[in-house]
Amino acid sequence: MESFYSSLFELRRFAVFVLIVFLTLFIKNSIYAQIVLTEVMFDADTLESHNEFVEIYNSGNNTINLTDWKIGDAIELDNIVDAGQGLNLASRGYAVILDGSYFGNSTIYDSLIPSQALIVKIDDGSFGSFGWSNSDPEPVRLVNPAGDTVQSYIYSIDNQPGYSDEKIQLTPDNSAANWGNSIHFRGTPGFRNSITPYDYDLGLSSLGIIPEYPLEYENFQINLVIKNEGLNFIDLANITIFNDYNQNGEVDSGELLYEDDISLNLTAQDSLDFQTEIGGLSADTYVLGVILDYGLDENLANNSAFLEIVVESASENLVINEIMYRPLTGKSEWIELFNGTSNQVSLNNWFFADSRDTARITSPEAHINSQDYFVICADSTIFDTFLVPYDKVTIVKSFPTLNNDYDDLKILSPSGRIVDRVSYSDSWMGREVEAGVSLERINPQISSSLADNWAASVSLKGGTPGEINSVYVEKKPSESLITIEPNPFSPDGDGFEDITIIDFSLPILTGFLTIDIYDMAGRKIKRLTNRVPVAQKGQFIWDGRDEDARTSRIGLYILVIQIFDPSQNLYKEMKKTVVLTKK
Repeated sequence: MESFYSSLFELRRFAVFVLIVFLTLFIKNSIYAQIVLTEVMFDADTLESHNEFVEIYNSGNNTINLTDWKIGDAIELDNIVDAGQGLNLASRGYAVILDGSYFGNSTIYDSLIPSQALIVKIDDGSFGSFGWSNSDPEPVRLVNPAGDTVQSYIYSIDNQPGYSDEKIQLTPDNSAANWGNSIHFRGTPGFRNSITPYDYDLGLSSLGIIPEYPLEYENFQINLVIKNEGLNFIDLANITIFNDYNQNGEVDSGELLYEDDISLNLTAQDSLDFQTEIGGLSADTYVLGVILDYGLDENLANNSAFLEIVVESASENLVINEIMYRPLTGKSEWIELFNGTSNQVSLNNWFFADSRDTARITSPEAHINSQDYFVICADSTIFDTFLVPYDKVTIVKSFPTLNNDYDDLKILSPSGRIVDRVSYSDSWMGREVEAGVSLERINPQISSSLADNWAASVSLKGGTPGEINSVYVEKKPSESLITIEPNPFSPDGDGFEDITIIDFSLPILTGFLTIDIYDMAGRKIKRLTNRVPVAQKGQFIWDGRDEDARTSRIGLYILVIQIFDPSQNLYKEMKKTVVLTKK
């Protein structure tokens, strides 16, 4: 009996021993199972033989010492060794395993790997047999000190250089469904994977407006798609819509357009379409900003979205006002616009077209003020001839080449709506002109399509870009009006009434003017002008001198004023008297 109990005791001791060994191995293997593969950089963007890396993560509650751990491919394993920080991988910590040749040959990850991550290396100059292949998928094997492969992953080869494979959920699951391409250049060594979802992550996945080009002061619809990118339910959030005038990404004073708390009730990966209307914006280009605010959000990178929008002018009173289609040799072609609206209009993203080509204005600074002028030109040579302010000019490199005989010009809003159209011909000039003379609109309020509303510039420079046209007429007078002031005048050099001004207003849009001065004996002493092209209104000055630049005698003089129409036929002749005295 004593022998029986002795044998039973020994059997129990052996069973306890086996149980202890089993539990020790089980616990040890369970602890080993905490270590998971999380990232593989197999195709580095530079110095590939030095810059490959593998990231592992300790998903458990215990620190793991990586002594005698190995990593490699199907053929060769390399030992994980100390790189200067030891081999203890803390709970919930990352370890970046670098190529042994990284040190001394590269530094590209030095500023990327956070200080709390453990940096280790392999005891070899390349992972596995010859480094990770870029052309054939290879298994990445992680082996514990017992020689067991605790993790194995066959990476994809659809990445661009410099983009790693990342694990989505940091679990032992190494199926293809739990891995994807990193969205961060050079990956995320030592920190959260770019494709790993957060517990709470609310984001904007879409932003748009209807219509695409709203009219000024009218309401338009803002469309948002809000998505719960995280793992947990989200009930509500705050939404802010603003005009990011200074483009700093923040809501500043005077920028707020809409703000409200909205009910979402979104489960993981669910989306919500949200619409609201805003309005009251004048014609201009804006940067529309939207910000979502959810208190528990762990990822703020996707909480805002910005969209450049163009609010169009509702008025049609923006017209082509002047056309330089036949400039001097080597000089720029150009057109001038006139803004007859009561508001400033942004011309950014507008179009200018002729019968063949279309050019887009891409300048945020291109604004035309109310009742003002703006010039669109092919190059900067316009400044060689005209003193047009720089802020009234935009240079469009794709400016269409204008025809000299006929062309069809259009100014179009960003939506492609024709705002003004001029189908001119060379006959619209009204007279024979040399190169370097523009075609000017007589009145911007009168139709663009009427030839009678256009005439050749009478400016001495050949055009008036950026200012009122030389042929501008507010309304046509019913008769000729000639005034001479002062009359009498005294050209004696005392600085007082030394000249007289001949002011005219004619019942024609454009013509040619000749002024001759005769004494009382009928002798012509001076030809003041000789068939000079003029608009409806203008002025000339007589300083009292004759053709030989001598001051004329005191007395009465007769001014014979002849007006010729564009065909050079005499239209009308008038006579006025002026008295020359001495003080």
